[in-house]
Amino acid sequence: MLKELLQETPYQFQKNTPTCFDLFCGAGGLSVGFAMAGGMPVGAVDNDRDSLETYKKHFPLAEDVSCCQIEDWNPSTKPGKVDVVIGGPPCQGFSLARGRRFLDDNRNHLYKYFVEVVKNYYPKFFVMENVEGITNIAGGVILEQILEDFSRIGYDVDYRVINMAEYGVPQLRKRAIFVGHQAGLTFSWPSPSLIDPRKKTKNIDLFSGEILPFNSVNSAISDLVLPEGNYFSHRANAQMRGPRNRCAHTMPAFTLRVRGDEFALCEEPATSAFIPGPAPSEEIEFREPQNQLQAFLRNFRPRWIQTEKCAINQVKNFPKLSGTRRLTIREQARLQTFPDWFQFEGPISSKARQIGNAVPPLFGYQLFSQIIKVL
Repeated sequence: MLKELLQETPYQFQKNTPTCFDLFCGAGGLSVGFAMAGGMPVGAVDNDRDSLETYKKHFPLAEDVSCCQIEDWNPSTKPGKVDVVIGGPPCQGFSLARGRRFLDDNRNHLYKYFVEVVKNYYPKFFVMENVEGITNIAGGVILEQILEDFSRIGYDVDYRVINMAEYGVPQLRKRAIFVGHQAGLTFSWPSPSLIDPRKKTKNIDLFSGEILPFNSVNSAISDLVLPEGNYFSHRANAQMRGPRNRCAHTMPAFTLRVRGDEFALCEEPATSAFIPGPAPSEEIEFREPQNQLQAFLRNFRPRWIQTEKCAINQVKNFPKLSGTRRLTIREQARLQTFPDWFQFEGPISSKARQIGNAVPPLFGYQLFSQIIKVL
């Protein structure tokens, strides 16, 4: 499915364009995927100001966009005008990070407001995203409650833990995805298109037409005129004995977190408690796309977005990385599959947080393409 989607032109809007609300929207990763699939966000809510500035900049046609707590949100869109409710209630309370879970964390109950919006607007579908820990915390008690809450208001729900790398995202990132729909409607999950290259016994060309290896770090960013690294490294912290390394030429990135300075490109594998060098200046030129993923992220944008075209660098020899360096914001966005027309508002730390908290748009594109077929 991924190969066919990358060969299509996204953002094909029809007369009766499907609409969505995006709750806990952040910068709008799910909304980008929804728009790619041919839908139109009409409302969104989040309490982070920088994220909302980013969102409003890219979805000016959405009228019900508010920076507030979800319990204070009062959209003007009438019930019956929203086909899909999407969003990711804050996941820190469910997270397996740091080896702890917080059963009594107040943030665990924010999904109840998600349920309330679904109940009030009764969309044909909803999509709710969270960390994989939500499926087994407290022996599955929270999962059972979520399924019961949606069943009570008339929805059939299916859920899966998805490895985003299997859907073309150059990042090993597992997320729990819940898809609910009204009785009588059907839904089929998009099929995984890529597999861990370590499970293959022979080399396969990227996008060759069969089951393909995961997209690597460099397959996503090698057209940016920046020093290219041989390794993608994650800094050591208190829970690690040392940094983790992956070959940037053949493997995807680690899961991007909210601090972009935790990751680096390296000439050689990082050792000890290394401190990455500074990130280079943001790129203003490109080389020709090296694969379909790069071409897809660069060449398409919705009709309401106007961006300046960046120059194509014709020089064949590009600077080689010496030592280590942090990632640029655009590189982080590429690894999360945000298209190049998407720009982030706020200071660098806020931009990195917006990227790290987002759902990869490329996966959203594949998921919502299946839903919009039904709509």
